Amino acid sequence: MEKLLSKREPLLTTAAVARWLGVSTRTVCLWAECRELPAIKIGRQWRFREGELSAWLQSPNAEKVTNSTKTATAAARS
Repeated sequence: MEKLLSKREPLLTTAAVARWLGVSTRTVCLWAECRELPAIKIGRQWRFREGELSAWLQSPNAEKVTNSTKTATAAARS
């Protein structure tokens, strides 16, 4: 049991992921709710595994999601 606990990857908060990705915490929550971002819901809060996020960032899905967000943000600012 001790080996299992020692290998657990720490979970990141929504705020930490938002800072890492350069987006708002609300955007991170929306992506998690829409299953665009790999996430775990614990109670009412979203948590994220760093390894899963790193893999997601390397995938084509990440580029699709981040590009659509940038386009929507630019349109809202105009």
